[in-house]
Amino acid sequence: MMNEKMTKINNVKTIYSSFGYITYQYNKSLYVKVAKLTYEKFEDESFQYTFEPYYDALDVFNIDIPGIDLSLRKEAYYRVNLTPVFISERTTPKNRVNLREELKNQNMDYYQPFLLALDSRFVYSGDRLSLKSENFYEKDVPLYKKNKDLYKDIPLALKNLAARRVFFIDDTEINDKNRVHYLKIYLSIYKNMSNYYSEKKQKDKGRIKHTISDELLIEIRNQFIHGIINIDEAIKRSGLGSKSTFYRRLKELEKK
Repeated sequence: MMNEKMTKINNVKTIYSSFGYITYQYNKSLYVKVAKLTYEKFEDESFQYTFEPYYDALDVFNIDIPGIDLSLRKEAYYRVNLTPVFISERTTPKNRVNLREELKNQNMDYYQPFLLALDSRFVYSGDRLSLKSENFYEKDVPLYKKNKDLYKDIPLALKNLAARRVFFIDDTEINDKNRVHYLKIYLSIYKNMSNYYSEKKQKDKGRIKHTISDELLIEIRNQFIHGIINIDEAIKRSGLGSKSTFYRRLKELEKK
């Protein structure tokens, strides 16, 4: 019986089909396609879900798909005439009291689990996986174009790699054959950049603005203006650390 639930339907006419991408949200701005999920309904009222994993991305990010034994390394997994765990975890049950309200929020007139999960506003707390449409990626991921600013170039290249686009980095076409190689490289660079800017931000937050009384600063300024002390001595006595800080504080003083 279980085998029947996992065996592909053949030789029956398809009357409806739709697909989306099982997506791993790495952070607020990076979404990674980890599998294609297709829903089909047939003229005899049977239906099936087809999971087509992207093992390169699944391995890089160490992701599992609920209800699917990825250790089998199949090209496709089928769930026939039953709603798979991945979908049921991310949709409102049909017997839920507030189902009508949920359908309205999703702009739907009838209950269909696959469509309810596709680009849903509902966030499942169990993992970072969701079901996204191709339209989502078209809107969320700008086409890659080389940028001299690495802070912009690296994240954009990584977004396109995660969206599984075919594009060029310099003179190299990125495709299914070499994508995982570049995905690993750009993810590593991205992590290093993120760590650097995170640490820098923490250091900047931790800096304490040196305080000096207006009276003392005025005295040091006057001595500097009249040649009693040079700029290096003025900075040393004020404790302001640099010429730019010293002159900035003098400008602030003039505005008071």
